[in-house]
Amino acid sequence: MVEYGCYFLRLVDVGRGALELSISFYGDNIELMKNKALKFARKPLEIIPSWIQGVGLGIFLDHVVENNPDFRERLEEIDNTVFLFEATDIKKRFYLHIKDHSIRVKVHHPGAPDVAMKGDLAILVGLLMNKVDPDTVFFSRKLDISGNTATALCFKNILDSME
Repeated sequence: MVEYGCYFLRLVDVGRGALELSISFYGDNIELMKNKALKFARKPLEIIPSWIQGVGLGIFLDHVVENNPDFRERLEEIDNTVFLFEATDIKKRFYLHIKDHSIRVKVHHPGAPDVAMKGDLAILVGLLMNKVDPDTVFFSRKLDISGNTATALCFKNILDSME
């Protein structure tokens, strides 16, 4: 039996000059389509320079922080910490510096991060969007966490509190 499906990528203007990427899946096998969409997106992400991706990620995270005041306030709990997110499957890394109720994205950081999280792109994006359970991916060894575990746990709890 052949299963059919399709996905649609679209950019939606969400106001104040911000755009949101929307991915819709239709068909018999939604998981298969999600995997194909991620595979499709992976190649450009390997080629696009990190600094351009960092700008895009920064705009996205600014939007998340701006539209979630409780999340913004809770960032104070981990103020002045640096997280390394390394997507091992596309060989990209970004540093997220939490400072003054905001998240600054950096491609390079002079010192060691407080917390390093390494895994496939899908896992890291799922974590930031609160779509995957951090405990599950950690204990199944799909996510490697090193550094200050208390700070990592606090960050997990902040992400869990997002709606």
